[in-house]
Amino acid sequence: MTTGCRLAYVAGLILAVMGILGAHGGSLTQAPAVSLLKIPVAGSRRKPPVKFSHRVHEARRVACTQCHHDFQGRRNVWQEGQPVAKCQTCHGLRPEARRLDLKNAYHRQCKGCHLRLRQQGRQAGPIECQACHRPT
Repeated sequence: MTTGCRLAYVAGLILAVMGILGAHGGSLTQAPAVSLLKIPVAGSRRKPPVKFSHRVHEARRVACTQCHHDFQGRRNVWQEGQPVAKCQTCHGLRPEARRLDLKNAYHRQCKGCHLRLRQQGRQAGPIECQACHRPT
């Protein structure tokens, strides 16, 4: 192999690796830009689903582990790059021993974080029902 061919080969490998990393944004996982969060509730308690923007949270440097978790004891062992389970995998419609029901789990994660940020005097997302639960 000539020197020119070797250089072209190495340059091609470098570009391929950069393309792969660029496609993943430097991360092993790629979250959808917007997720639709639904809680299956019947009757008058039913609210429209929530449009959750991963992009907004990424731009504000919210760590993935702020929301995604797999608790073993009191420790979150979930790491970025691991599969993400849907909330309803662990949280049912009714609370169970040491586990919040789905509605309260969502509200504790989202609204709880927004309230904490506001208490710190930082910019935060909405806390009013209708600000998140809007007809799609």
